[in-house]
Amino acid sequence: MPVWLMWYFTSLTVLDLLAALLLVLRRLEGLLLGCVVLASDAAANGYANYVLDTAPGITLGRIGQAFVMVLAVGLIAAAPRVTPWLRRPGTSRATAVTERR
Repeated sequence: MPVWLMWYFTSLTVLDLLAALLLVLRRLEGLLLGCVVLASDAAANGYANYVLDTAPGITLGRIGQAFVMVLAVGLIAAAPRVTPWLRRPGTSRATAVTERR
């Protein structure tokens, strides 16, 4: 496995946690980071499972990659509908509540 790919997968331990924390705080940045992380994770898994792995047919890694791809597409498709419930960068909690009314 290339070093850059190992670094990427290792960085996901921090990026996933950061995206989850931002989503718990209802921040728009969490949704955007989640979309980027899932889409790039699907691409990296695709590279690892279809370019680097020469095993023929269906493997557990390819099934996992397909699942991550479905999650990424689902999150990106749902993002416009979820965005109104999240706070924008630079807004306070009081401003966010006032905006929704």
